[in-house]
Amino acid sequence: MKLRHAIAAALVGAFGTNAMAYDLLNDWPTKYKTDGGYEYGFKGLYQYDFVNFSGDTSNPATGKEILPDADAWRRKEFNFYGKTPWGLDFNIGYDFTVSGFKTTPSGAGVHGKWIDNFVRYSNKDYGDFRLGQFKTPVGWEETISSSATTFLERSLPVQAANADRRIGADWTYTAVPNWLFYAAYFSGGDLNGKNKGHGPAARVVWNPFNFQPGQGSRQQSNVLHLGIAASRESREATTDGRGITSAAAARFRARPEAGLALNRLVDTGNLNNPGNIDRLGLEAAWIHGPLLVQGEYLTFGAHPAGKPSFTGDGFYVSGSWVLTGETRPYKNGSIGNVRPMNDFGAFEVALRYSQVDLNDGPVFGGKQHDWTLGANWYLGQHYKLQANYVWANSTKRYGAPINGDAPVDPRVFEVRAQVYF
Repeated sequence: MKLRHAIAAALVGAFGTNAMAYDLLNDWPTKYKTDGGYEYGFKGLYQYDFVNFSGDTSNPATGKEILPDADAWRRKEFNFYGKTPWGLDFNIGYDFTVSGFKTTPSGAGVHGKWIDNFVRYSNKDYGDFRLGQFKTPVGWEETISSSATTFLERSLPVQAANADRRIGADWTYTAVPNWLFYAAYFSGGDLNGKNKGHGPAARVVWNPFNFQPGQGSRQQSNVLHLGIAASRESREATTDGRGITSAAAARFRARPEAGLALNRLVDTGNLNNPGNIDRLGLEAAWIHGPLLVQGEYLTFGAHPAGKPSFTGDGFYVSGSWVLTGETRPYKNGSIGNVRPMNDFGAFEVALRYSQVDLNDGPVFGGKQHDWTLGANWYLGQHYKLQANYVWANSTKRYGAPINGDAPVDPRVFEVRAQVYF
């Protein structure tokens, strides 16, 4: 236990009181349950990142630096939740991160945002009914909790395709063995005043087999996940505080799998008056003991009236191995963090290949493919250290004096310290 205490003390010192680390690596008193079965509590996710870019880090046309090194809070999410004994629960969530690195190095940027905010009623016979703001379903890697990602950042195609959180209503049904059914309708953009639009979404997951022997068992888990998700969105014009109206637009883009990157290497720019925006994702994963193999194929597009349609696509394939023998937990179509069985924690190595194509007809958003090598150290149930090295390779059309396609191939080293509860 001395090692665990020492690690916990070091991380608490690094994160300060924000970590809410009262003791050890496990069993934090962040929730309270009454004798009548009512439960209230807090959940949090704090991530601090450091990223170093090397190789190609400048715009080929202008020579301007586009990928400066950075270190900053990636997330400072805080949630208050409550549960009743008769099936009703709620969540109020906010991310306090000041994301200045996303706009200018001087620090002018986004100052916090609303995250998951909803009320939900759960019934074992009829499913879960939810109303509020939450994640959209296309892009499975994005719907998995940000605390449980194998790599620091989501893959290229998931970044490009996913519609982030939106206001809506949804229904989840898991009463049929080995199946998950999901249906939603989103309307009104999000609670941060962005992404005005509306439309339906759906997801179906099938587990041909799902054997999980439980924590500490000598038997190996064996889970197969097969899923499909789709959505159709109709974007709406937006009006800002000055009364200026902007036309409805679609935009597909991705950072080089580094969340602190100041710029994207592939980006369609605004596709104005896009008509319906369609998204489709195919999901697959196999968990067998310490092995996790996961992949997705995603396609997305806009269909403006009187203009050529745009279609982009991409995929990723990843694999990870927990060197200390633990397995990834799986529940209701989602993969969780490793729970260490040893005093010194659990170690995991991972590799991912991803690619995205944002060129189609008159749209030259670019192409990119990345290799990412990762290592994770899980320290109890609340601490996680991650390191990634990314070989990024992109080609995009640039203006004068090039007036043509040019490559930008940076190398990215990034590390993260995470506290979650």
